[in-house]
Amino acid sequence: MRYTPNMGYRKIRKVSLQSDSQREYSGIQELIDGEEGLAGYNLDVVKKLASGLGLDKNPGGLSSNVIEFGAGTGALAEVWRSEFRLYPTCIEIDPELIRILESKGFKTYENINKVQSEILFIYTSNVLEHIEDDVQALINIREKMKQGGRIAIYVPALSMLFSDLDRNVGHFRRYEKKELLHKVKLAGYEIEKCFYNDCIGVLASLSLRLFGYKNRTGLGSKKSLLIYDKYVYPLSIILDRIVFKHIIGKNLFLFAINPKK
Repeated sequence: MRYTPNMGYRKIRKVSLQSDSQREYSGIQELIDGEEGLAGYNLDVVKKLASGLGLDKNPGGLSSNVIEFGAGTGALAEVWRSEFRLYPTCIEIDPELIRILESKGFKTYENINKVQSEILFIYTSNVLEHIEDDVQALINIREKMKQGGRIAIYVPALSMLFSDLDRNVGHFRRYEKKELLHKVKLAGYEIEKCFYNDCIGVLASLSLRLFGYKNRTGLGSKKSLLIYDKYVYPLSIILDRIVFKHIIGKNLFLFAINPKK
């Protein structure tokens, strides 16, 4: 995705680019499969986002100050609602995804500049990799944040894992840890912590790269996601907690602050 001054963006697709006049996202089915097949994974991601943002103690009246940038089908927003009684305000450009989010009861804007108040908490999950000028996107987000406001970022990690799945859903990149740290600092944030997630997922992603996405092996199918979610990811959580979040993982978490001047 490439940001324009009014916060529109383009996303690489197989056929066309997403822009202000072409907003449809080509990876909606993958989002739906992920919502339906990765319930445990999504719950764990939100719990880690909440902990990193300091929102895991049920802060009550902060709902209007929690923003999800690139909300997709609302899979994570629904977890926030059910587990923390928070209703994130969603930012999403795709018309079909906006309809899905609004049908689930979430306030949704297609442009972050339409959010009236300064943002206190914002998170973005598996979005920055779609944005060509990701540093400028981070700057634009920070300019809407309150001083001392907090951001949580979750992105796919490790360039060596770039596969057909990444191409199919319009990824520009997978992030190296040093790259993500550098870009967030360049955008003006003060980094608190950054760590890997899902160490076993590295092997799963390598399999996608080697054998292809949704081929005869069924890798990447909804059935394979359900199996991974039930049997594999819980083990990954344990191994990450013990040691691997400091060494390697399929994704990266980063938490940062918009520093006070």
